[in-house]
Amino acid sequence: MTAMRTYQVIISYAVLTELEAMAQYIASIYRPDSGHKYVNRILGQLAALSYSADAYQYSRFKMAKTIHPKAKTLTIINRKWTVVFHIDGDFVIVDKIFPAKTIY
Repeated sequence: MTAMRTYQVIISYAVLTELEAMAQYIASIYRPDSGHKYVNRILGQLAALSYSADAYQYSRFKMAKTIHPKAKTLTIINRKWTVVFHIDGDFVIVDKIFPAKTIY
């Protein structure tokens, strides 16, 4: 029986910038804490990649492959967002987050 492998999740600066803009936009429409709650939900799902990253297959999307040749994708928040990530040694690196309908 093989032991389950765990990784450290690293979120790229570009993704952090996008999440910050997302939080500000949501806060401008709703209450100020709504944006932070939404982003925290996303960060919680990204944190789960620390133990689930191996379960995902390499992406078949061309856009994801242009980001990294061994990119994997994950759809989150009721299929609204697609996360592109890859595994490098003991790390899961989150490269990009897209609206789900824009990735091909």
